[in-house]
Amino acid sequence: MDKILEFKNVNAGYGKEQILNNLSFYVEKGQVFGIIGPNGSGKTTMFNTLLGQIKPSAGTILFDGADITRASANARCRMGLGRTFQVPRPFESMSLYENVLTAAVHGGSQSEHAARDTALECLKMAGLYDKRESRAGELTLLERKRLEIARALGTRPTLLLLDEVAAGLTELEVAEMMELVAQLKANHYTIIWIEHIIETMVGSTDYLMCMAQGSCAVQGKPRSVIESKEVQRLYLGVDDDE
Repeated sequence: MDKILEFKNVNAGYGKEQILNNLSFYVEKGQVFGIIGPNGSGKTTMFNTLLGQIKPSAGTILFDGADITRASANARCRMGLGRTFQVPRPFESMSLYENVLTAAVHGGSQSEHAARDTALECLKMAGLYDKRESRAGELTLLERKRLEIARALGTRPTLLLLDEVAAGLTELEVAEMMELVAQLKANHYTIIWIEHIIETMVGSTDYLMCMAQGSCAVQGKPRSVIESKEVQRLYLGVDDDE
């Protein structure tokens, strides 16, 4: 077992409001690690804490063997943490190529020469190479989400954080997104994927955690987690007595 990420008893929140409560889990290299949970359970706060946008009040975060609990957001990005956002916000007047190039230069600290190759490679991986000269403002929702992934890949992450990249997509588009995640895994990316669409979590993840009230409610193999009483009650709203 080779861990790339470990949360150890982490507490974090916004001001006096504590969201994460003694959160502990770990992710192994090469995994697609899924996270589900009701709204307000702390999923996005966990991402923000992992990325250094929120400093924990207690606990330890280890990334690839290094203690990053107090590291800056910039340092974490350069160490190999990359993320997408729930609502894609590309530079709409810029081309897709320019969007990813910007990520590679400023997020990945690459020279402009090296970043050019990186940008094209990431666009190919995200299925957007043929649209590389199109303006980002002209994209469909699925294409915007693909661009969001390409921009994250441009920072050259070893751990890629996907935040509801399937949300709002049609059934066929969700299947396309699942295929893209499978391709990323085949290219040796380790992925943490937050999503509400159960199909993606059962069909695309190796391990699944359900969060509730800022901590881990249950974790394990995806099917067993989805079928557990805890998830039926906390996430799917099914009563124990039903």
